[in-house]
Amino acid sequence: MTAQRFLSLFLRFKGLIDRREFWIAFAGLAVFVTAYNVLLRRLGPETMTTFWVIITGLPLIFYMIVCVYTKRLKDMGRTRWIFTGAIALQFLVIMALMLSFGGAEYFAEFSQYDRKEDIDPVAQQAIIDAYQAKQAANMHIIKPAMLIIPAALTLWLALSGSKSKHA
Repeated sequence: MTAQRFLSLFLRFKGLIDRREFWIAFAGLAVFVTAYNVLLRRLGPETMTTFWVIITGLPLIFYMIVCVYTKRLKDMGRTRWIFTGAIALQFLVIMALMLSFGGAEYFAEFSQYDRKEDIDPVAQQAIIDAYQAKQAANMHIIKPAMLIIPAALTLWLALSGSKSKHA
């Protein structure tokens, strides 16, 4: 695989990729995301450089994922809308998890106050702390649950056969 072909896996929507190329691209994405996270940890949370790395890096990572996954879907004879559906489903899972693990109580507590009314900062902080504590206590459930859809989509793409003629 040439360097140009390797880069086109991540930066172009056109084309198809078979299972082997998908695995190569997935490994490339994993290395890139790991390096990105290492860079963010080294920069620290409160620098302007970190801000710009996040602002530019996250859209780039998302774009690369879309390029790889949609090319694989096309190779399988499927529509790119499946990827869009997976993203929508992931948002629903995130919302359900947020509401299930403290979010419903969080909103119920804040809904007691009129919009024009000032909320006592101590009461406001108590509501926020309770929400964050409930989420922190349930991270052993939340984190794996958030991986179900991306993992299922990735495995389906990685293990399914090609429908295109180049396979």
